[in-house]
Amino acid sequence: MKRSDVEYLYEWATETDFPLRRAPTAVGYSNKDIYFCWLKAQNKNGGGVRRSVVKDQRVIDILDQDEVMMATVSLFESGTKLGPHKDPPVYDKAYRRIQIPLYIPCDRCCYMIWDHKKVIWKEGQPQVYDVMDYTHEGYNLSDDDMMFLFVDIEKRDDNGNLH
Repeated sequence: MKRSDVEYLYEWATETDFPLRRAPTAVGYSNKDIYFCWLKAQNKNGGGVRRSVVKDQRVIDILDQDEVMMATVSLFESGTKLGPHKDPPVYDKAYRRIQIPLYIPCDRCCYMIWDHKKVIWKEGQPQVYDVMDYTHEGYNLSDDDMMFLFVDIEKRDDNGNLH
């Protein structure tokens, strides 16, 4: 995925209202409910882009790329704490996640711990992580919700950085 694709996704997502619903998360994963809206899913029946939500043709084209496995918008309520975890192997291939912060209410209160280092999220600044390979944790210690666009892409040698 190209940087220009990610930038377009960010602009589109910040201007779109998403029908969020409570995520079915594992017990102990988070101290608060997480809300999400699937944009693209892969499952044993195929899946694909959710065209009832994604109406922009360029976004459809970006999410339809072969390397894109899943895309979702996720909302984390104020006070959310995601404890140390690795994301599960939910696909038949290894993957990495592009995290695109859509709304971060507080730059010192919203962060993740990755490889024992604090990483601050900044709106519109994507980060790519091998979330199934490393233990990580996330925090929204602000008084407001924070929102992300997550795009899971097939893990390949050429897509560890956005270029």
